[in-house]
Amino acid sequence: MKYINLILFTVFVNHCFAQKKETIKIPNGIVYNYCDPKKIEEAKNLITNNLSNTANYEILQQNLIIGPELWKRFRNNENIQKIQKGRVEFHVDNLVLDGKMSQDINDSKIIWDEFKKEVAQEYTIRKANEQELKYYWSVISFDIDEPLLIIETKEHNYILNLLKKDLKLMWLDEAPRTKGYTIYENGEEKTTISKGEKETKLESIVFLNDDETLKKNTSVKDLSLILEKCSNIFNTLFKDSTKEGKIMLQFELTKKETFITFSIKDDVDLDIMKEFEKQINAEKFPHSKKDPIQFQMLFKINSYNETE
Repeated sequence: MKYINLILFTVFVNHCFAQKKETIKIPNGIVYNYCDPKKIEEAKNLITNNLSNTANYEILQQNLIIGPELWKRFRNNENIQKIQKGRVEFHVDNLVLDGKMSQDINDSKIIWDEFKKEVAQEYTIRKANEQELKYYWSVISFDIDEPLLIIETKEHNYILNLLKKDLKLMWLDEAPRTKGYTIYENGEEKTTISKGEKETKLESIVFLNDDETLKKNTSVKDLSLILEKCSNIFNTLFKDSTKEGKIMLQFELTKKETFITFSIKDDVDLDIMKEFEKQINAEKFPHSKKDPIQFQMLFKINSYNETE
């Protein structure tokens, strides 16, 4: 069962509608409540107006939650860092994920303004697909009530969940773009990977400890710092590489030291690889609190994802 340390306003809908509604495929185990199709159109129009009009904040309320996936990026935003209060921990089984919740309308406006900068002009608004529903369901502790809409841009897919009673935005998050998203099941973080696109980027992270050991010996903050440092070095060095291959880093964090093992697959540029190892080994990474923590980071260079 999932638990979340939040007080959320939810609206439960049990009406029958004369007007035909747009139905979507709901994955097994997910509770999804449709609303009147007219409400969906009202919500779409409201979102569009609030994105296009700089002075329009009609969609906002005092409390606005930034979900864990979007918060990974927004937490480093200079303007959003000005919001002092509202740190949120999402307790999903035994995992703890960070998020944010605004506590006054001015903070909600800061979040919305930064969101608008990312959306820009070209976007579409649609209902969620199966993958997006699975992700959203994995981090919330309440039934999914429409209006739940996805804003799809060239770079990102955003989740917007509005309250049916007044169409105020209560949840803003980012949805995975491919099947390679992270889900949480029985206290474990699992990555379901599709072939995806041929890219140069971080492909996946695999934790080799049980979640109780992870919780006692490290934190989301420390793990995110390691991820950010390694990703920045990798992206800088390999972004223009023309060769194809994979790099796996295996970390072992102990109380006093950090041990890193490197391995490669296929045709990785060895000269760049030497510099990659040098820069990674020169970094200072957080240690574990007591017991060793092990995990693997898999990077792809002009390659597809590994398939199951």
